[in-house]
Formats: sequence, structure tokens, C-alpha cells
Amino acid sequence: MITYPSDVLALLDEGRTVIRGLIRFDFGTGSYGFIKAVQPMTFGGLDYLPGGLLTVSDFSEETGLQAQQFTITLAASPDDGLTPDVLQAIEAEDYRDRPVTIYDAHFHPDTNALLIVQTMKRGYVDTIDHIDSAKNGGYMLVANCETRALDYTRMNGRKRNTVDQQRRSATDGFFDHASTRGRELVYWGQENPNNPTIYGFQRKFPA
Repeated sequence: MITYPSDVLALLDEGRTVIRGLIRFDFGTGSYGFIKAVQPMTFGGLDYLPGGLLTVSDFSEETGLQAQQFTITLAASPDDGLTPDVLQAIEAEDYRDRPVTIYDAHFHPDTNALLIVQTMKRGYVDTIDHIDSAKNGGYMLVANCETRALDYTRMNGRKRNTVDQQRRSATDGFFDHASTRGRELVYWGQENPNNPTIYGFQRKFPA
């Protein structure tokens, strides 16, 4: 759920707030930030470079747990420092399945002061395409992404243990004896070889 402070809501109602889009890529080898503006901006310890063209495709809001696709397009803007070399450098990064976050930054229309940065969408980068065409605006990078619903399809084989429980309560000992629980060997259709008077199963406990 998206919530805004009262002063931002008032400006939104008046139609006077200034909104600039931010894109943050957190790759395994570093982070990149881009802003849809003519001036750079620093937010969350990251410098956001202005882009000549920065667009995000429409999100398809659907029910269910299936991940939805969306694209982010960045165009080179050498005058602002976003050169084709910078965009090409992203290809060498560890970007597959790495987080991407889309923000809206709200500024005051009179003072240009930053009011709030609101997270609009989170996802993961799947593939990156590079387009170099004089007809279509020069050098562009297109990141093909998927929403975080992708997490619902991932398997996690990790098992909860005592340390997990004690993060919630330091005295919780629910899993203290989990590693010494009993095991059962079931003999189907035959006598228990260790004790012929016991049919069907043998119960074993660790020493």
C-alpha cells in the first residue's frame, strides 16, 4: 500500500507536485542509478545519472503468483555523463536475477526540495539488450525484467533451527532436540529380525 505525507497529498490534489522517476540496479558487482531529469541526484548513498530517455513499460497487474514481465529503456546522453560506454559497461556486470527498483521522487514545485521518494515497483533483471540505431535515438539499453512474484516459484531447501527460533525469542527451545529425534524402520510383510516377537516395525533412537 502506497501512503504519502499530508503535504505531498495536498500538492497532488492541486496538481502541482513535481515527480521524477528513479531506477536503481543492484548488481552483484555494483549498483547503478538513473533519474529521468536533467540534473543528477544522490539518494540512499547512490548517485543517479540523468538519462536522455528513461522509460518503463506498463505493469500488467494480475491476480495469482505468476511473475509479470516489464522493460526498462535507457538511452545514452553523453552531455549528462550517460555515455554509450557507461551503458555498455552494464553488460559486463553480474546482472542476471539481480534486483531492480523503480521509485517516484516528489519535489516541491516552488523550492525544488525533495519531499519523499516512494517505491513503485521491485523486480529482477532477466536479460539486457543493446540497440545502436541512428534512426531510433542512437544507443539504447533495454533491460527485460520480471516482478518479484518470481520469488513464489523458487525452492528453498533450508530448514528452520534453534538459531532461527531464538531470533524471535531468546529462550525459545522448540528445536533444541530436533537433531536427536527418534527414527522408525518399518518392515513390510516380515518379522523384525532383532526381535521376532515384535511384528511390523522397529523403533530406533540415537544413543
